[in-house]
Amino acid sequence: MKAHIGQAGFTLLEMLAALVVMALCSGVLLMAFGQSARSLQQVDRADRLSQAARSVLDDQAVGALQPGLSNGVMDDGIEWAMNVWALPTAAGQPRMLRVNVIVSEGRREARFSTLRLVSPARTSTQ
Repeated sequence: MKAHIGQAGFTLLEMLAALVVMALCSGVLLMAFGQSARSLQQVDRADRLSQAARSVLDDQAVGALQPGLSNGVMDDGIEWAMNVWALPTAAGQPRMLRVNVIVSEGRREARFSTLRLVSPARTSTQ
């Protein structure tokens, strides 16, 4: 009988250790990809609501903005509410309007606020 000196190959224990390391790395990568997908969905929803708020502001500001509360539902089911009120200004000066817009879709809600400067001629009917 010949003795096998300097065997080539891996032991069963080395193979099991390599499989455990591969399984741990795969689990970490899958968790990272899952978190990335969830983050992309959140960004997409936030972007959708910000685009809806911009659309509401553009649609409602076509005429002269009037102080008060208005609300509605967009075609894609996003609900919105807009509150406009005049900030104090000196007589004959352009008026500053604060505009708050709240858009919501299901449980998600986003709030946006902006200021609009309106010339005195356009506000004389208010």
